[in-house]
Amino acid sequence: KKLVKNMRHGQVLVGAFQRTKKEGTGVEEYINDFVLTARLMKETGVKVMEVNFSCPNEGTVELLCYDAARSREVIQAIKNEIKDIPLIVKISYFKDEALLREFVKEVGGIVQSISAINTIFSKIVDEKGDEVLPGRTHSGVCGSAIKWAGLDMVSRLKKLREEFSYSYTIIGVGGVMTPEDFQEYRDAGADVVMSATGVMW
Repeated sequence: KKLVKNMRHGQVLVGAFQRTKKEGTGVEEYINDFVLTARLMKETGVKVMEVNFSCPNEGTVELLCYDAARSREVIQAIKNEIKDIPLIVKISYFKDEALLREFVKEVGGIVQSISAINTIFSKIVDEKGDEVLPGRTHSGVCGSAIKWAGLDMVSRLKKLREEFSYSYTIIGVGGVMTPEDFQEYRDAGADVVMSATGVMW
């Protein structure tokens, strides 16, 4: 609430959240946790929300975005709670075109935006093949190494938006390190381009 109150002209605060999978949780409780978080987020006064279905740092590659039917169920429940507040869904890279098509078909008419991509889950080693992150063999890879995947997803999301006559905004993210990267994303079909690792480093 304090951040929202102190926003400057032209700034927007996106209330971003995800639900961490827990053992022994039923479907209803799983969905209700998303709804509760959305309700708490709404109480802060944020004007835009982003729900993350794509975080590989949970230690699994079984991401919610790869389950189109459950994704729709969760998104519809969130929208029922937040009503007219715009909702972004953040997704991972899809190797399977049919799976991406099914996901977009299910959720593209409900959300206001799709953000792609999150990091890519991979084994992390140094040049000798040794462990880099103490106690962790795998993690999400970000930065320039994943730009190809982000651009690919933006292009595919644009085609699917046209195919289904949807109006969602496409947010391109992944490996945006230079102004040229920004333009590549725009040329691929991104309405909005974001940089995280590039800005940090």
